[in-house]
Amino acid sequence: MLVRPWDRDKDYDTLVKWWTDWEFGTVPKECLPPSGIVVSEDGKDICAGGLYIGEGTQFGFMEWIVTDKSAEPKTVHKCLKLCIDSIMTLAKDRGIKLVYTATKEQAL
Repeated sequence: MLVRPWDRDKDYDTLVKWWTDWEFGTVPKECLPPSGIVVSEDGKDICAGGLYIGEGTQFGFMEWIVTDKSAEPKTVHKCLKLCIDSIMTLAKDRGIKLVYTATKEQAL
């Protein structure tokens, strides 16, 4: 598995496809956080998520976690765990002391 920072410009079409497949709705590119992670396996992107960082605070919000709906469930599970762990590492590296997230989506 490969973990890399997301690129809002280059990864946006993939994110939109995944959100559409899961019927999440679409987030405008300008509203995505600059910091995010994409996890891939065998050259195929599997999942992604972002981290908003409160300016002047030690607070972060993990958001827009999404997976490729067509990927193998076991692969998704492993990649999703790595994605979330990587976002938490990203937060720690930036001095964040509290990361919050919330979801009501069954897919997550």
